[in-house]
Amino acid sequence: MVKIKCEVHPWMAGYVGVLGHPFYSVTHSEGTFEIKDLPPGQYIVEAWHEKYGVLAQSVPLSSAEEIQEINFEYKS
Repeated sequence: MVKIKCEVHPWMAGYVGVLGHPFYSVTHSEGTFEIKDLPPGQYIVEAWHEKYGVLAQSVPLSSAEEIQEINFEYKS
């Protein structure tokens, strides 16, 4: 992630991530997310937080219709 910030207003900032694939998600207001249309395979799913960093989990998918539930929990 690359931070873009305002040089005049220190509270104004945003982050940009450039990925080499179309599989990503932004969490909903309740903290849930969904990544659709993944082909079968072994994946590393990463969660990123601007203050707490990256958490990662390995997730196997045996079919495109399979639903996997994973949880990320940051400790402050």
